[in-house]
Amino acid sequence: MHDIWIYVVTFLASLLTLVTGFGLGTILTPIFTLVYEVKFAILLVAIIHFLNNLLKIALFRKSVDFTIVKRFGLISIVGAVVGAFLQVYLYSGVLKIILGVVLIALGISEYAPKSMNIRFPQKVDYAGGFLSGLLGGLVGNQGAIRSAYLLNYQISKETFIATATVIALTIDVTRIPVYIVSDQDYLSRVQFDILIVIAIAFLGTIVGKRVVTFLSTIVFKKIVAGFVLMIGVLFVLGIV
Repeated sequence: MHDIWIYVVTFLASLLTLVTGFGLGTILTPIFTLVYEVKFAILLVAIIHFLNNLLKIALFRKSVDFTIVKRFGLISIVGAVVGAFLQVYLYSGVLKIILGVVLIALGISEYAPKSMNIRFPQKVDYAGGFLSGLLGGLVGNQGAIRSAYLLNYQISKETFIATATVIALTIDVTRIPVYIVSDQDYLSRVQFDILIVIAIAFLGTIVGKRVVTFLSTIVFKKIVAGFVLMIGVLFVLGIV
């Protein structure tokens, strides 16, 4: 029964997060910890996240905006490393509340009249990228911040998905080897389980791509903003 729930949640989460550009780990990790040891649940979700991102890049490879990746994405990785280091010294509870309020404001602004939208000039991309990574490293959820900032750009939904995925993948590459080396013995004992879950995640992503084709850019951005808003509320309430 647990397996069925994992399969269903994995499928739905993969479908949803193809659109939002983040949230797969946030959704899957607590579900997986009901079945697996916490340490292995984190590893399994990280592997699914990584391979699913590879698939998304394959599906949307022609839409990547490498200018945004260079101006915003690469510096965000530096910020994430700094944030992860500073997390030891700073209390993340207060930071999560502050970040939650910011995400709520950014999410709501996407629903407001255009004159009230919060937009940042592209000349602050480097600062925005660094702060995005820094806050993500401090509170452990860079995806929401990244998607909130990418809403700032006037780009197509396909470019949004592809560019967010490339940035996320660069971060995955830095952490996956560490997880695998530390848990390779346990990993070898549950290979079949992993393959099934990965296949279901892929199916969710492929179905999600079909769903995206039916969404207008305006509706797409409102869905992303709604998810950003929801994560902001969860941050403020201390649930994530």
